[in-house]
Amino acid sequence: MTSRHADGSAASEKPLRRARSGRRPGDSGTREHILEAALRLFADRGYARTTIRAIAEDARVDPALVHHFFTNKEGVFEAAVNSSFSVSTSFDSAPALHSDTAEAAWIAQTYFSFWENEKTRYAMTAIYRAGLADSATSEVLRARVEASAKAWANATGYKDHPDADTRAALASGHLAGLALMRYVLGIQPLADMPFDEFIAWVVPALEMRLSRTLEARRAETD
Repeated sequence: MTSRHADGSAASEKPLRRARSGRRPGDSGTREHILEAALRLFADRGYARTTIRAIAEDARVDPALVHHFFTNKEGVFEAAVNSSFSVSTSFDSAPALHSDTAEAAWIAQTYFSFWENEKTRYAMTAIYRAGLADSATSEVLRARVEASAKAWANATGYKDHPDADTRAALASGHLAGLALMRYVLGIQPLADMPFDEFIAWVVPALEMRLSRTLEARRAETD
């Protein structure tokens, strides 16, 4: 079918093409955009409720493009949680600290800074929600917690303590549990507590778990 100009001459009518919502495969900007969308959804909905289609819609690309970059949802999740940060590398070296209190404070502030930072909070939340709710992704959470514990233990010298592995696991459990309560579940009054006040409450219990002198104590029973 043709249309005509104002002077009556014929003009060819080209079929309208629907604009593509995404960019062509190979565009690194598109890949990062997909990862950002995936992190938001994994953090807000959890792993099980997040689909490739939902990620594509949030990123405004075709679902086929998500498959092109990451193959499947597992691939998207792995790439997303590994693209933003590495908590363990933040513990590669510690400043000169001369007391259990100072070391506990440095560990707590370094770890929780990732939760306070908007750029990394989505990744932290995604890892925790997915790891706690889905057995397929629990390995990611376990590996991250263990890697962080090993990193700060090496940085502060706790690796040479008696029962170092047990102490590190207890301390990591303390930090991870508080992160879950404050940032994921939003339990009050922890959720709305100013950061400095929150750290002030965290440090004494963390220091106790890392104490160079305090040993395990069994409760006496009749």
